[in-house]
Amino acid sequence: MDNILKGPSITKHQNPKKLMIMLHGYGDNATNFIQIANLIDQDDFGMKYVALNAPDTIQDYPIGYEWFQLYFNGTHISNAGAKEYDVTKKKISENIEKIYNSISLLLENSNLNMSDCFVMGFSQGGMMAFELGEILQKHLAGLAIISSRIISKEHEPNNAFLKTPIFISHGGQDAVLPISNYNESIEVLKNYNYNYENYLIEKDEHTMSQETITLFQNFIKKKYLK
Repeated sequence: MDNILKGPSITKHQNPKKLMIMLHGYGDNATNFIQIANLIDQDDFGMKYVALNAPDTIQDYPIGYEWFQLYFNGTHISNAGAKEYDVTKKKISENIEKIYNSISLLLENSNLNMSDCFVMGFSQGGMMAFELGEILQKHLAGLAIISSRIISKEHEPNNAFLKTPIFISHGGQDAVLPISNYNESIEVLKNYNYNYENYLIEKDEHTMSQETITLFQNFIKKKYLK
């Protein structure tokens, strides 16, 4: 089905209590990204991890995928015109719908609810994770925005989404998405009273380091294993 995204899964449990959806970054793929689940997982999480593969390959890079196009004829989207921006906005909306459809099917098959679902994204995947939450406006088990940014400009969170625990982390040496993106995202979360924890890891570049993973594990324990 074109409106359902595929991807590998990992779990140690016959009947998992929670589902974590993993959204990879620009140029990556689900097969590679799912390996991080082995580093995140702990026995008492009772989690099933599913990495969804973005639907579009990157030109001249067949093993890399994108949630939305970054370059138009060599020009980055941040410097492109209104037409390119509209194309990007439409693509994000289309792929958010596909992510939602995929999550809904996975939850139904596992006899779980949306409140049992974590959504974790790295880089471009983190952008999609927060956009998904903004559109759904539902209480999720948790949302993680790692080495990423909030791209939407307008925010009207309802009480359900404001209850969703949000983990946001960034590397102080990130040259792909500079620290200014992190600071702007924190301002959004603060100004709209989101339920968030933020971590700036000074030595990290654009990566998901062991320190980030440890912080994320502790976040899961605090918000889920109460």
